[in-house]
Amino acid sequence: MPGPDRRAHAPTLLSFAQQRLWFLDRLRPGRPDHNVPTAVRLRGRLDEGALTRALTEVVRRHEVLRGRIVDSEDGPRHVAEPVETFVPTITDLTHTPAEQAWQRARELAAADLATPFDLGTAPMLRARLIRIAPDDHLLLLVIHHIACDGWSLSVLWQEFSAGYGAAVDGRPIALADLPVQYADFADWQRSHQAGTAMLDQLAYWREHLADLSPSALPTDRPRPAAWSGRGDQVEIEIPAELADRIRTLGRAHEVTPFMTLLAAFQVLLARCTGQTDVTVGTPISGRTRIEVEPLVGFFVNTLVLRTDLSGDPGFTDVLARVRRGAVEAYAHQDVPFERLVQELRPERDLGQHPLFTVMFQLEDPPALPSGLPGLEVSDHQMPNDVAKFDIEVSMTDGGDRLTGVIRYAADLFDRDTVRQLSEGFRSLLDELVGSPERPISAWETPPGLRVSRPAPTPGSETGPEPATESEPATESGPATETELLVLETWAEVLGVTPDGVDSDFFELGGHSLLASKVMSRLGRALDLELPVALLFYHPTVAELADGIDAALLADLGAAAEAEPLPAGKARHP
Repeated sequence: MPGPDRRAHAPTLLSFAQQRLWFLDRLRPGRPDHNVPTAVRLRGRLDEGALTRALTEVVRRHEVLRGRIVDSEDGPRHVAEPVETFVPTITDLTHTPAEQAWQRARELAAADLATPFDLGTAPMLRARLIRIAPDDHLLLLVIHHIACDGWSLSVLWQEFSAGYGAAVDGRPIALADLPVQYADFADWQRSHQAGTAMLDQLAYWREHLADLSPSALPTDRPRPAAWSGRGDQVEIEIPAELADRIRTLGRAHEVTPFMTLLAAFQVLLARCTGQTDVTVGTPISGRTRIEVEPLVGFFVNTLVLRTDLSGDPGFTDVLARVRRGAVEAYAHQDVPFERLVQELRPERDLGQHPLFTVMFQLEDPPALPSGLPGLEVSDHQMPNDVAKFDIEVSMTDGGDRLTGVIRYAADLFDRDTVRQLSEGFRSLLDELVGSPERPISAWETPPGLRVSRPAPTPGSETGPEPATESEPATESGPATETELLVLETWAEVLGVTPDGVDSDFFELGGHSLLASKVMSRLGRALDLELPVALLFYHPTVAELADGIDAALLADLGAAAEAEPLPAGKARHP
């Protein structure tokens, strides 16, 4: 992956993952959904100057941290800015009583985490050092996900640790030169999307995910038309004795602890949903090239793991099925999730994640700085009240126990429901690991755990009346100037002329990036700020034209109560 000869600060391509986050930010602006926090407590004699030098050096080395995203006719581009754009904030609370100081520090940390980034303004990293006492500090970093992932935090803290030690000793900060930058990876990723190997991997996913119906747990409340991101979490703890048995069973059947935990959770999903075709998402590092291992950036990819639990198998058989599915998914991991959504074109719904609604992962313990002279370092947990999925299970292998949390969408679930899910997972693990040969149906569902009845088989009950054939609708031409403008813009962007005003943007091949381009062009033509979400709520020429007309009236003040985004079914990006 040779780094191209790029001019300093010249706009560069985004990766597929970055492009999707940029689009989501435009779709739902002003939200902190993709803020990634990391915080450490530093006790001892801190050299603040050395800390600032070390952090600044990390930002200098990694262009993605000091960049901004600009919109252009050809789509979004990344522009790296000088390192001077990064300025840490220092807050002194040493004159405040200790208890009040810590309360204020927690409030500041929560406020920083809740503050959204402006992707059009550099940098993508905010840092705050809070002095609690002369020998007690809290260092908080908030990074936009478009510039980092979990692996990146480990890289960042390693480089910070080396830089701090050098700065304290008065030595130059001398870190090995980076072989490439994130922009080089994005360029390489784009150039390899049309290759034979990538097309073969796409073919696998098309076949593997054909006729997919995402597993969705029964909810306490109806799914809203648009995702609010409001969430909460419930803790999980697998005691050391059970964790040991989980590892022992895994070794006997040549599966990893992740596969064992995933298999048990998919059995739980099958029981709760009444489905035997169970699908979850899981993150994977996405760093398949050695050149990108020392980089900070957004490399993580998402895999869709689909398991067939039909036939009432024993847990050992489930382990084999999960292992086979995971190994196949790893072998086809190069397809970016964003490309997969674009290719498979699932039904779009702003209130639901595409392809899966449940995420499951086994994480490493949080990365921390190490070897800081004269300092004791400890992790400072940050509250997380943002939900990206219906349910997200994040487990951590601490060496003895297995711990974790279940994050959940508060719009959908009550806390007690998720607590029952957590307890049911632990109970199920204990039983499955203790009797792995027994059929999974032998597990007795704990009282209080919400479950769905299996879907009726064809002919088992009276279904809806069969649809009657009707004459095909006749497409009509544009009747207003706005409809004509929309139709012409679609034809230009899609390369396909709509049949009429009832043509659907997404059925014509539209997707999230093209939607953004359409709304950008329409906004420029009309000198009006048009939200991208408008197209997802109004996917036909006529509907979009009506929505734009309402927005124009509101902008002119002729309709003070105009509502361009009425409630109802929305399309998912």
